Amino acid sequence: MAKLVERNSPDGRVGNAGETAAGSTAGPGLRKSLACRAAAVVGLAGVLYRAILIAVDVPPANSDEGTAGLAALHIGEGREWPTFFYGQDYMGTFYSYLAAPLVQVFGTHWWALRLPALVLYAVFLVLVFRLTRTLYSSWFAVFVTGVMAFGSDRVVKDQIIGAGGYSDVATAVAGLMLASALLVLRPAKQRTTLVVWGLLAGYIVWTHWLALPYVAAAVLLVAWVGRAGMTIRGVALAVCGFLLGAAPLIVFNLRLDRPNSFSVLLSLSGATEPAAWSDRLHGAVIVGLPLSSGLCAPSRCATWQLWWGPTYLVLLVAATAIAVAALRRADDGECRVHASRLALIAGAAMTLAAYVASSSSAMTPVESARYLHYGMVSLPAVLWPLWVGATALVGRVGSSVSADDGGIRRRVTGRSRSRAFLAAGCVTLAGVLFAGLSIATGQLIVHRSRYAGQADNEQQLVDSLRTTGVGHVYSGYWTCNRLAYRSREQVRCAVLDDDLSPGLDRYRPYRDQVRASARVAYVLPASSAMSDTFARSAPTLGVDVVSRYEVGGYQVYVCHTRRPPAPVVTDR
Repeated sequence: MAKLVERNSPDGRVGNAGETAAGSTAGPGLRKSLACRAAAVVGLAGVLYRAILIAVDVPPANSDEGTAGLAALHIGEGREWPTFFYGQDYMGTFYSYLAAPLVQVFGTHWWALRLPALVLYAVFLVLVFRLTRTLYSSWFAVFVTGVMAFGSDRVVKDQIIGAGGYSDVATAVAGLMLASALLVLRPAKQRTTLVVWGLLAGYIVWTHWLALPYVAAAVLLVAWVGRAGMTIRGVALAVCGFLLGAAPLIVFNLRLDRPNSFSVLLSLSGATEPAAWSDRLHGAVIVGLPLSSGLCAPSRCATWQLWWGPTYLVLLVAATAIAVAALRRADDGECRVHASRLALIAGAAMTLAAYVASSSSAMTPVESARYLHYGMVSLPAVLWPLWVGATALVGRVGSSVSADDGGIRRRVTGRSRSRAFLAAGCVTLAGVLFAGLSIATGQLIVHRSRYAGQADNEQQLVDSLRTTGVGHVYSGYWTCNRLAYRSREQVRCAVLDDDLSPGLDRYRPYRDQVRASARVAYVLPASSAMSDTFARSAPTLGVDVVSRYEVGGYQVYVCHTRRPPAPVVTDR
């Protein structure tokens, strides 16, 4: 087994363990420049691919995106200033504030709502590239950028759907982990970084608590490794940044007439709901990891696409073992690098553990796989053992292979059979990974025509309701706020459950307005339980059906209410 000899760069970084001998002859500056250009090309391809998807309404919008769009519309018109996602007391609405000017200028199109998410994805790529280059090497950072440029259905939904809470928080997590690494590697340049670090941590706490594992990992890293260089002033700067980022959450919970956000979120976490641990592990590892990593078709994983879940765990354990072993024999500068890598691993492990603890992993594994989206920030740490093993095959017997900018230097003195098999296995696995990402991306592209049909149906439905002058409707949760946003509130909708009982109205005033209307429409998916129930129960609902027609996959029942309209309840 060849011996690894590491040497640090002046700023404490440890570089790539597997540059080629030819690459070692080039200057560090040239190699960095080429790597940055390569990453820019790959990243631009990823951004353009998502821009095209946004232009053709892929993936289709959902009601949560409609709710965020309504908030953006109300903010732009100066009518509402929500702290949280409508209808709940957690998940910050900063994304809606970003989208509000675009919605006002371009109208209530889905692409206008998604433009901030596209910009955030580009920033996310830059941050992950910089994080990977800081902790590993430039060409490995290009490799990671290539992995993240692909876009399967689940990954693209999390990255470009304009509902907030995922695209913005993932970018904040990447920025937080980069700031944490810079704080421990470059203690002399702390003031601005500390404020940014605290601001990002506070923003995550306000916006989406599913990313708290990364906040915990960042705090532990900075408190443990960076404690020697930390001053009272530095702590104060970090705290001030945190308070600023979390200010909306803090102010909201100081009001005595509001429920506590923490207790509300715990009640919805599903951790106490019954679900077999075997089902949780299957939903989280076998299904969730391939979906969230971009290796599955739209809304499903074929059996042959499930290999990534166990492989991910093996790579995570290998990355931990490598970092711990290196940490035990490293000097102070190297310790900081390996500790930062361990923080990334800890963030991924805690995110996965939290998902396993939730019953959502067992009950709704396909849709709830989005809860693992923040683990994308840790992909560099997970893929590092694969890169080290794969690049070992590139090295030649007796060649000296050195990383850019003073990274790991490895001298290969012999190639044992086991080492060759391991390296070949890593190369094969890397190839299979890229093939899987390519196939899943292709499956989304092939699925585009079906998604386009859904977008056309939605537009036909909105146009039909506008033409017939129907401004108040009842429909299901996943339809209501899409109609309200796309029609710019010309259609206002109250939510019904499958049994036609009142459902979850994210924007409560709509229910009172629909209930007060003398002319309403029931907009129900064709050939659904809701439509069948309405056909049987219409006489008991206090309405007379005036007309019925089908459009865009929906049965539309236009009705007059028999009871006198109730007064509209308005907020004072």
